[in-house]
Amino acid sequence: MAVALLRDKTAEKLAKERAEAPTVKTEEQTRVDEEAKAKNAVKQKAAKAEASKSIWRRKFRPLPENKAVDLFADVIGDSFILLVAGGLILYEYVRTKGKPDVNAEKIAELNDKLKELERWETEREEAEKQQRARVETLEQAIEEMRKASGKATGKKRILSLSG
Repeated sequence: MAVALLRDKTAEKLAKERAEAPTVKTEEQTRVDEEAKAKNAVKQKAAKAEASKSIWRRKFRPLPENKAVDLFADVIGDSFILLVAGGLILYEYVRTKGKPDVNAEKIAELNDKLKELERWETEREEAEKQQRARVETLEQAIEEMRKASGKATGKKRILSLSG
């Protein structure tokens, strides 16, 4: 934060004026200062009293006719601009609601592809399980055939040895 932002220009100006002013005031200057202070005090009291009143009980000065016409024209012009802007926003909203949402279509298409891939993956897993079961069955059958052929060759050997 810059130091220049922290400076109080009005306080500097007041200090400069006080430094340039003579230290002793004349009777006339003192009287003028006291009158100004009294006027300021009266104005401040009136402002406080008026501020404390309810807004509905205050008395307002009448507005000059030219100024009233200008203000009314400004209000009407701003109202018209606001109405046109609101109409355009509403028109754009309705127009975009009528069009299909391209992003939503793409998302739906990708979701369909994802479901299809998941289905294909489950089918592959089932096929793999079936294939493993077949391989295990074949391995068991081969093992049984080996055992059966081993027993048969063992019997032949026993028969050939004893005979």
